[in-house]
Amino acid sequence: MVTKFVPLPADSGGKQRSLALLTRLAERGPTVLCAFDDGAADLDGLAAIGVEVRAVPWTPSTAGLLRGTMRTGSGSAGRFWNKALRREVLAATAEPPDLLQVEYAQLVPYAKGVSARTRVLDLHNVESELVKSMAALRAPPARLALSAEAMRLRRLERAGLRSFDATVVVSERDRARLPTNAPVLVCPNGWQTTGPLPAGKENVVAFVGLLSWGPNEDAAVWLARDVWPAVRARVPDAKLLLIGRDPSRKVLALQSTDVEVTGSVPEIAPYLARARVATAPLRAGGGSRLKILEALDAARPVVATTLGAEGLEDLIGRGIVLADSPDVMATKIVDLLHDRGRTERLGRAGHAAVRERYSWAATLRPLLEFVDARSGGYVAADTEASV
Repeated sequence: MVTKFVPLPADSGGKQRSLALLTRLAERGPTVLCAFDDGAADLDGLAAIGVEVRAVPWTPSTAGLLRGTMRTGSGSAGRFWNKALRREVLAATAEPPDLLQVEYAQLVPYAKGVSARTRVLDLHNVESELVKSMAALRAPPARLALSAEAMRLRRLERAGLRSFDATVVVSERDRARLPTNAPVLVCPNGWQTTGPLPAGKENVVAFVGLLSWGPNEDAAVWLARDVWPAVRARVPDAKLLLIGRDPSRKVLALQSTDVEVTGSVPEIAPYLARARVATAPLRAGGGSRLKILEALDAARPVVATTLGAEGLEDLIGRGIVLADSPDVMATKIVDLLHDRGRTERLGRAGHAAVRERYSWAATLRPLLEFVDARSGGYVAADTEASV
């Protein structure tokens, strides 16, 4: 497997997905992980489940970004291009493996010239559409730059579709965004269920996410500035929790007497325990939100935008409430804060739905069945189609 960061500790949605798959691959045989170490990697924990880790320190720099952009043709892919990691990938695949599993479109360049019996690309998001949606929220100069990057990412995605045996997406909507008839497997994001938390006793609303990521940053700012004042006007003691690591300066500036920016926390559960309602107010992005599954598993209903709930449409009405404008979102949040019985019923319904439909064993089954079915027969890499 080639992925962005060593996925243990699994402190982001992307790491959780990678770890769930990595664990199941290691059950099938010797598994090698090539990834960056962001300074927190638990290499011993992965060794304990049978994974050999070839990690490279994460040392981003302007010079490295420029070199990577020249090499990959994309700014966001260039951010993750590293010669040392490329050498580790080549060393790990000197004898062609049964499976080359590449995570994220930005890492497609690492697969160039690498042969394997089966080559799979897992698109956690259709990155070109994600960047395109971010462009729509920006002023003209940034909009033009992001639109150009979306086109470059689309080229990487198309190269992956041509040169991998299968591409994996997290929703039917993401499948529809891919311009090809190549094999595409839909494997939704999943969750390792625990149990519902007791009902929150205070008028607390939570938004959980990596708060340095552009779509989450935009969502936090929009929620706090455009939605929250209307909630406070009707529920004066309401408090908003913005929970997640690496909050940007824009997010930190939202801190106030009724808005708490937590920064990194060792566990999310104690904060969800304080909350009565969770939110997913995204206006840009793609894929699907594991944090919605986490909140629902804790029996916290989620007020989400249509885009925030993308890929989890079957949970609308079973824990998820939709609201796309500031006024409607404020009203939906207030209604749930006031009607505790309905809030608890929605939370329980959400927990039951996550338990029934979104275990990792269920969501990753199409990919694992595909890999198992192709366990024999050598397939060489299409180096002409690779980036």
